[in-house]
Amino acid sequence: TRDLCRGAEIVVATPGRLIDFLESGTTNVNRITYLVLDEADRMLDMGFEPQIRKIIQMTRPDRQTLMWSATWPREIQKLAK
Repeated sequence: TRDLCRGAEIVVATPGRLIDFLESGTTNVNRITYLVLDEADRMLDMGFEPQIRKIIQMTRPDRQTLMWSATWPREIQKLAK
């Protein structure tokens, strides 16, 4: 939390924890230029799609999004689109 308040350049977080920080005003995602989703297939399997979509909608539209996934199921393809 302290580092986010100071203006961290890189943030690694689970979707739920990042949303907690966003909703509390600890940080925002207005300046995100790269959004990396590691294990995207696993996050979807675990039911994180609503949180992922919420974060994506809060970021600027001209960001680059990188999605890492061991597989490429239809759910991941839909989310990528």
